Amino acid sequence: MKILHIISEGYPCGGAEKILIKLKDNFEKKGHEIKILSSNLDPEFNHFSDFEFKSINSNNPMKIIFKLFNPYSFTALKKILYEYKPDIVHLHTMEQITPSALFLLRKYPTFMTLHGPETFIKSLVTWGLLPRFFHKKEMRENNLTLIGRFHYFYHTYIQRYIYKLGFKNVDLFITPSNFIKQKAINDANPIKTIHNPIDLLEYSTIENNNTILFVGRLEKVKGVRYLIEAVPLIIKKIPNIQLYIVGDGQEKDSLFELVNDIGLSSNIHFTGWQKSDDLKRYYRKTSVVIIPSIWPENFPTVCLEAMSMGRPVIGTKVGGIPEIIDDKVNGYLVKPKDSGQIAEKVIKLLLDKNLLKFMSKNSRLKSEKYNINNYVAKLEEVYEDIRRKYENK
Repeated sequence: MKILHIISEGYPCGGAEKILIKLKDNFEKKGHEIKILSSNLDPEFNHFSDFEFKSINSNNPMKIIFKLFNPYSFTALKKILYEYKPDIVHLHTMEQITPSALFLLRKYPTFMTLHGPETFIKSLVTWGLLPRFFHKKEMRENNLTLIGRFHYFYHTYIQRYIYKLGFKNVDLFITPSNFIKQKAINDANPIKTIHNPIDLLEYSTIENNNTILFVGRLEKVKGVRYLIEAVPLIIKKIPNIQLYIVGDGQEKDSLFELVNDIGLSSNIHFTGWQKSDDLKRYYRKTSVVIIPSIWPENFPTVCLEAMSMGRPVIGTKVGGIPEIIDDKVNGYLVKPKDSGQIAEKVIKLLLDKNLLKFMSKNSRLKSEKYNINNYVAKLEEVYEDIRRKYENK
């Protein structure tokens, strides 16, 4: 099959882009021809796309119009469809593509993966808005600022309407989690969950150390503050506990200040972002990985990576996290913003080596379900199914 993937950013800046790189490689190994169309955003990075169009300038006063109709993506896609004639078109992130592109796809078997907080899905609008559009820490509709209300109105009643018209040309929506499927089902149909894949990391036995790990962006929604506040509670039972925080972001300075205020700089360490091989090293030397998010996660790759190396995960009951963590089997589920529960589960695991070993093996077993080969097979199946329907029209 000739498959055209369309994505906003053409370099590995996030989960969607990294998954697409894996897809291209694995589909080509099976004899398919893969081409990728993306914007030329951030040209200083090494792009993986085959075709590019001019990105929308964030400072352009016409940006609000360009978010609905990007003439550059529209023209580029029209030309590619005419010349390349793909058997399948698969859409991913849409910010630079804009909904105008959807109206070119009526004659093509078309798929769209909803990778995260899409603002064209009504129930996900507040999830996709920036924190500065809210008065309080709680990112809820009734806490929106005046400018936040404008953005909410624009996404809910203008942008969403245009997308809904274009969605008539999408044959199947794919979500990485059942959580997103349930949120999107009223706006995007038909819809199917195919959980995100991972490249399984090498399983390693857990060393007898008292080390825990967080990996991710340092933003309020990630709930790192509540993990840090759990450490003094853990110290009461495990004085030599060590927490490594891998990542960077807007909250780094305030989190660093919090650590100093509670006098735990010898127990809590900020490493910044780590390259893939270095990140594996942190996974190996840790006993438990924590995902303390207070805002819905879609289907966090960190959780799958940790489990593939045999690391139990303690995660909050938000978004798609409960679809990965089987409570008391391969990790624990805790309430968001509950430092006490985080501390309790960390202590329970680290003080019971048999329990830690049991959950380590179960974590690896669960991660094997998300092997990239399984994902490719499921995607091939839905591609062929929709393609046959077009051939029989």
